[in-house]
Amino acid sequence: MSAPQEIRLERLLGKLVLDAAGWPVGRIEEVLAQPEGDAYLLTHVVIGPDSRLAQWLAAAHQLPTLRALGLSRRPSIRKVPWTWLDLTDPDKPRLHRAVLGDQGGAAH
Repeated sequence: MSAPQEIRLERLLGKLVLDAAGWPVGRIEEVLAQPEGDAYLLTHVVIGPDSRLAQWLAAAHQLPTLRALGLSRRPSIRKVPWTWLDLTDPDKPRLHRAVLGDQGGAAH
């Protein structure tokens, strides 16, 4: 079964993404698109931390004082091709392949 051709982005933002092995990869933070005629073609999805604590620690990384005290963590952000997403069930997005560590299209 193929994924729907159109889907509202607000339905996807913040959703937890699992890899092909069922492991959590992170939450959808944003998508990247290119203009194509009168529409936009989605090219990549940016996946950020999967837990609220990890999100807080990543946000705290922006503050030099918290970094100096060790109360922050560099954010784990991955930019993966849109075609890697399986949106058969848009409420439970998955990747077609496993993403380990910073491999498979990771971006910092």
